[in-house]
Amino acid sequence: MKYAFFRCKSLLRVTMPATITEIEEGAFYGCDSLRYIRLSRNLVSIGDYAFYDCASLQAVFLPPTITRIDDGAFNGCTSLRCLNVPEAIDHIGIDVIWGCDRLLTTANYKFDEEEDGIVDPINSDEVNEWLRQRYGNLPFHQACFSISITTQMIVQGIERAMEVDDQQMTALHILCANPHVTRDAIRAYLQMSPEAADQEDSEGMTPFQYLSRNDIAFFEEDRSVSSLMALWYSCMP
Repeated sequence: MKYAFFRCKSLLRVTMPATITEIEEGAFYGCDSLRYIRLSRNLVSIGDYAFYDCASLQAVFLPPTITRIDDGAFNGCTSLRCLNVPEAIDHIGIDVIWGCDRLLTTANYKFDEEEDGIVDPINSDEVNEWLRQRYGNLPFHQACFSISITTQMIVQGIERAMEVDDQQMTALHILCANPHVTRDAIRAYLQMSPEAADQEDSEGMTPFQYLSRNDIAFFEEDRSVSSLMALWYSCMP
């Protein structure tokens, strides 16, 4: 339904059932308290301005079924740090990540002011290509965006564990932000590459700090810092 949760100021987290295949236009428009979203595994498309001005949204892990992201889908998501674009994507609209300054670190918008005063971005195509290619040479980072992450995927990619992206994130940062992460995947990573636990991103954030902000699927217990720290250290070698 279009604008289904329009400006639901108290909405903090969303878990979508697998029956959802489309997020319609403006569905979460202005939900500025929304911090966590676990998307449907069968999602195909995200409509115009679906998450417009969701200023608290920190990470979006798109399933491989996604083929279409329409105009301004994440426009104004000023807290967004993690966003992947699956290989199957065949359409990305204009201004999809306009205003996502914490995500858009290497591709900057430029503007062209027309005679009638309308200001238009002139490099949406450039930004979208950056989104498509961003993890082309970082396959382990891309693997950690998977909604079906497994310990085998971690073991196979661990030799590239300390590579970083343009935000100085290791794959462990992304893994710890993944709402589908498993305890075994975290354990496999830390036991094979414990030094990654101390790596800071461009904002000085460690992987554990990403984990502490995550709406972890398997961790339904007390989410206090002490409980999360106990989980973290139980995964260390």
